[in-house]
Amino acid sequence: MAEMVCPKCLGRMRTVERNDVVFERCVECGGVFLDRGELEQLARAETTYYRRRTDWHDDDDDDDWHERRKHGKRRKARHFLEELLDF
Repeated sequence: MAEMVCPKCLGRMRTVERNDVVFERCVECGGVFLDRGELEQLARAETTYYRRRTDWHDDDDDDDWHERRKHGKRRKARHFLEELLDF
């Protein structure tokens, strides 16, 4: 297979698979490039990701003010694209 070249900087491209989505990423400039159909795969993977995150039910009583104060601030939840593109 011929090596892929970045259309932006002419650097070397690397194929990456994350969350069942395959895309190309430039090793030089970090650009992410999608082939035909990969944008649709990305949209489906995002829907699945957020559906999984909302499937659980928190039935314990840890939402009161004293619990939050005792344990400090919660970390901000990461978004789908942050996890997908975390290299």
